[in-house]
Amino acid sequence: MAEQATAQGELLGLVTPALRREVAVRLRTISALRNRMLLSVGQTTKDVFFLSSGEVHVVLYSPDGRIVTVQTVRAPAMFGELAAIDDQPRSASVIAATEVTLARMAQADFLRCLEDSPAAALWLARRMAVSIRRLTDQVFELSALSVGDRIRCELLRLANAHLAEDTLIRISPAPTHAEIASRVGTHREAVTRELNLLAEEGILRHGRRWIEVVDLGRLAASAISAEH
Repeated sequence: MAEQATAQGELLGLVTPALRREVAVRLRTISALRNRMLLSVGQTTKDVFFLSSGEVHVVLYSPDGRIVTVQTVRAPAMFGELAAIDDQPRSASVIAATEVTLARMAQADFLRCLEDSPAAALWLARRMAVSIRRLTDQVFELSALSVGDRIRCELLRLANAHLAEDTLIRISPAPTHAEIASRVGTHREAVTRELNLLAEEGILRHGRRWIEVVDLGRLAASAISAEH
């Protein structure tokens, strides 16, 4: 499948053919059911993972055991590269949000790809720059925006991730209200209230595990005005 090979295919396409063949032989494919813990914070493993189907949650746990979702990663994508680069323990846990299929690349092979090709190293740098920009936005939102505004910004990110050619954007299955709350630092009831308010304003409709964005322009305008 074209999507299946995107992340590792991009990386391996930037190295020499000999190294590409060598590394490809050692890739290991893994399938996992929803809710399986794929990586745990503090783990000393250094492998890099290429997600070819499904999605995962990158999470941390507060002292009282509350789950804080740092990021939701959707296929095709890569995760686990930080530990491979800095040789430190895992900085977060990764849980399968759906059934997933992924390829595991050993740290040594990942580093050889970067050392073999300046283009591969630049490819990684650009991906990390995108992550840094996203995290910068999240820090700003948590520091400067109200709960309602943070929820609208998160809903806009979800809508943009599900853009299609038609005007109606359907997010299905949508994150639960509790999952959205964990991403923006609030509680489930606040998400429910904001969704109901947006529904009353005619911006979206929602039900059990689905959200339809009827007016993306108005949602974007409210989120952008919140950020400024």
